[in-house]
Amino acid sequence: MERPHEDRQLKHCWRLSPLRLANLPTTARSHVPSYRVPLIAPSQYRLLKREGILTDTVSGFYRGPPMPSATESTLIDSIRPRLRPKLKPLFDESGRCLPILQFTCQQILNDADPQSTPDNLTQVISRDHGLTCKVLQVANSIAYSPRQTISAIPHAVSWLGLDTVRALVAAAHLVEQLHHWPTRQQELRTLIAKSLVAATYANELGTAINYPQPSQLFTAALLYSIGDLAIAYQDPDLFEALQSAFRKAKHPADRVSQETRLIGVPRLTLTQALARLWKLPDYLIDLFDTVEELPIGRWQSTPQTYRGLVVGSIRLVEAITHSASSTAVEETKRTLQLGSGLSSRRFSDLMNQAMDRGRQLTRSMGLAVDPLHNSLMPLNGHHATEAPALQSSTNSIPSEDHVPAPAKISLNQDEPPAPIRNNPFETLQVFQNSLQGAIDLNSLLGMFIQSLQRDAGLGRVGLTLLNPNDSDLLIGKLALGVTPLAPYLSSLSGSLSREHSFFLSILKRVEPLLVPNLSDQPTGSMKQEFLDVWHPTSAILAPLRVGVRPIGLVYCDRGPGRPPMQPQDYQAFQLFFAQTTLGMNRLAGIL
Repeated sequence: MERPHEDRQLKHCWRLSPLRLANLPTTARSHVPSYRVPLIAPSQYRLLKREGILTDTVSGFYRGPPMPSATESTLIDSIRPRLRPKLKPLFDESGRCLPILQFTCQQILNDADPQSTPDNLTQVISRDHGLTCKVLQVANSIAYSPRQTISAIPHAVSWLGLDTVRALVAAAHLVEQLHHWPTRQQELRTLIAKSLVAATYANELGTAINYPQPSQLFTAALLYSIGDLAIAYQDPDLFEALQSAFRKAKHPADRVSQETRLIGVPRLTLTQALARLWKLPDYLIDLFDTVEELPIGRWQSTPQTYRGLVVGSIRLVEAITHSASSTAVEETKRTLQLGSGLSSRRFSDLMNQAMDRGRQLTRSMGLAVDPLHNSLMPLNGHHATEAPALQSSTNSIPSEDHVPAPAKISLNQDEPPAPIRNNPFETLQVFQNSLQGAIDLNSLLGMFIQSLQRDAGLGRVGLTLLNPNDSDLLIGKLALGVTPLAPYLSSLSGSLSREHSFFLSILKRVEPLLVPNLSDQPTGSMKQEFLDVWHPTSAILAPLRVGVRPIGLVYCDRGPGRPPMQPQDYQAFQLFFAQTTLGMNRLAGIL
């Protein structure tokens, strides 16, 4: 029987996005000629409904949300009179606001269903070219794949694991909706990026302590900000005022007081009402019940662990982005460490890994230029664009002011052989003895770079290291045999995924690589600034690894106007490289 009132409601049909189309069965997609232009017309809707293809959740979305229950109505009626006028339409029964956000929350929950299989996710991803690129970019990042090169979606899904892939699909659902709000994209992008990083922290910590359902942690942390998203959409000025209040509040009670003053009710009360109205699961709604402080000490139950991981991770990211001092960050980290029961070293490694992976996920979603990435500070207190200090020590890699004068380049083909060729045993013994005296990685790498130029006879040597909190970012650290130093270091710096794809391939290797002619590399695989400054021809490049983890790479050549690199140069390099690798792993406690 026809339902004319449904047709009237469907006058303003929603455009069917690639992700939503991919989630429909094949028979359903066949009724939609093209998801890029047409809309779902009322007749198509009735056809899909008659065939039982659309679920109650999706059909409810197109016909309008279900009526709230008595409990929900009581909660809504209790807060509606106190809300700011611009927020009241969130609970207007005659025309709900944010149906797109409500539907996206349901999609995220569906993707996080433990019953979803690798084949299901592979099919969803493979049907969306943009999502395919995002998943492959993350799978090939150093943060997730320090040695593998992955080119197929099934391999990426199995390598990353279901939880990470579900996270990517869930984040894509959120980012996909930004085009609906072109005037509010900046606020929403910031919120999504922060939620994604917090969800990564929760997931990594949960996995480390064997939490039964780490994907539930990720979903809860990702959707924890739905109230903020609703406020940012409805009233951007109010959202900015709330962010300013967050930065000034020193205690949770102060924050709640400011929220009540600005919104009319505490922010989590508004979020809980939305969550109940949208029929979100109880495990998510329970997070909004209270703003009490997390217990200081080991979590004693699964519910306590769940809340501690999710809320603790969210508060950590809030502290990183909102606090002007490191005290709030350290206090939140301490709560997480004590609650999880992890050792200091293991916890510190996880914090770095989570930050790194969170950055890769947000970057893959196109959120890398978000203010979040400009404000996030690594947990060692240094800004993300600073060159990383691998260990604190007074004996560090020489700074620009202390770099030895560039070796004089000789164009004579019959120049004297390098010390490693004249006296290999003695030269190598001296080098080994110097490495034994190194007390940290900085001093050890400084000795290595200097010996390559002085003892191996290599005219120019460059060292670039990965930022430990963002493994997509290279930082030029040291260069010998060149002047002025600044442009050479700058050319060794930059993004692996966007500027240095050739360097990324080197970092995936284990052994050094002798490149007879760098001009044979594909166009765009090397940063243009590197080509313009170094004018590379023949060179040796080698990854630096501590265990299986790459920390940077070394570039060396003979210099301009000199003969190309020869196999004997590679053999000499290998002698120094092998001893340096042993030394790095000894200092790291691996050997």
